[in-house]
Amino acid sequence: MFRQSIQRLAVRHQSTVAKSVPKPLSNAYISHLETRWEGLPKDDQAVLIEELKLRMQGPWQELTPAEKKAAYYISFGEWGPRKPLYGPGDRNKVFWGVVGGLAAGVGLFAFMRMFAAPSPETLDRHWQDKSDEYLKSKNANPFTGYSQVQ
Repeated sequence: MFRQSIQRLAVRHQSTVAKSVPKPLSNAYISHLETRWEGLPKDDQAVLIEELKLRMQGPWQELTPAEKKAAYYISFGEWGPRKPLYGPGDRNKVFWGVVGGLAAGVGLFAFMRMFAAPSPETLDRHWQDKSDEYLKSKNANPFTGYSQVQ
């Protein structure tokens, strides 16, 4: 009796059960996934991820090229948090926005300069030279600087 239970246990221990590998996913289901991924409902995305996980648990040599592409896109593709912040046409918009802003700034500066009051006479070169002569005549300290010319 004890011997029979040991034999049954030994047979169970030595027998191997073949692990069933899921069938390959259809190419229509996973081809061009990059273009369809954002439009898929969240449930379908989760199902596809789970099916690919099951396929990847087996030998990778058995994966089809379409499955490998789909697995790579799901893991490292430009979707979700890895989606680029700017699209292909956004560089043009940013460039022309900056050019427009600079042009508006230069135009505003020129407009303000046209209607501004003339500069004071104390900023004139002749006035600054006279100030230097006056400071020299009063023996101002040349080390700290008495030059009014700027």
